[in-house]
Amino acid sequence: MSNIEIISEIKPSSFRKLAIGSWKKPTDPLVYTKLKCDVTHLKSFFNKSNTSVSWVHFFTKAMGLIYEAYPELNNVLLGNKLYQRKEITAFIHTHLRLKKQYDLTGVTIKNTHEKSLQEIAQEINDEVSKVRNNQNKQHNQTKKIINLFPSWSYGWVIRIFDFLMNRLNLNLSWLNLPKDPFGSYGVTAIGSLGFEEAFVPLFPLARLTMIVAVGKPYKEWIFENNTPQERLMLNLCFTMDHRNLDGAHVAKPLRLLKKIIKNPENYSICFD
Repeated sequence: MSNIEIISEIKPSSFRKLAIGSWKKPTDPLVYTKLKCDVTHLKSFFNKSNTSVSWVHFFTKAMGLIYEAYPELNNVLLGNKLYQRKEITAFIHTHLRLKKQYDLTGVTIKNTHEKSLQEIAQEINDEVSKVRNNQNKQHNQTKKIINLFPSWSYGWVIRIFDFLMNRLNLNLSWLNLPKDPFGSYGVTAIGSLGFEEAFVPLFPLARLTMIVAVGKPYKEWIFENNTPQERLMLNLCFTMDHRNLDGAHVAKPLRLLKKIIKNPENYSICFD
C-alpha cells in the first residue's frame, strides 16, 4: 500500500528534467508571488453565516477549487519523477502553546473542493483540537519517534524518512505514522500573528507544490472614479516549488482565484 495515492506518471518537459536534476528538495528552488486582494465585499458574505468561518477556511476551499480546475497543479515529486496525485488535500498549519515554548504542526483536510466552508471549518477545528489535547495518535507517535534520537542525528533521521516516504513511496501507517501527512497544498494563517504579509518556506520533507500565507486584513484608501474610498485589503503570499511548477502553470489558476474572491457564490462556495 502506497504512502501517497497516485494515478499515473507525468511525462516531464525538457526544463522539468533540468529542474529536477539541478535542484535538491525545496531548499532553494522556490518561487514567490503575492496577490493583493480587495476583500471589502466579503465582509457581507461572511455575515451570512452563523458559524465561525475564517479567512483560512475560505482560502482553503478556494485553493481546492483551483486544484480541481487545474489538476496539473496537483502533482508530487517522488524520487526524480512527477506523478499525478489521486486526491486534493490541504495542509493547514497550527501552533501549539506548550508549557515552555511554542510548537508548529498541522492537520490535513481531504477533498477540500467538495466541502462547504462550514464543513471545512468544523473539520479543521476538530483535528486541531485532537492535536492540542493529545488525542491524535499519529501525531503523538511522530513526536515519540523524534524524541528517541539525539540532536546530532536529526539530519540522518529526516533523510531516512524522506527516502522511505518520498522516494520508495512506502506507507508507514503500520508504525502508526500519518499517511501522506502534508497533502497537495498548504495554507497558513500569518494574519493571526499580526503579519500583513510573509513568505513561508516549503518544508523539505513535504511534497507540497505550493503554500499560501493568508495575511491580516488592513484598510487602504484607493481612488475609484476620482473618488477616495476606504477598502479592506488582504495579501496572499505564495511560495512554490520550481521543480514542480513554472509561472505558466499558475498564471491561469491565480486569475481564477481572483474571480473566486470577487464572486465566491458563482463558484459554489457556500456555508452549508
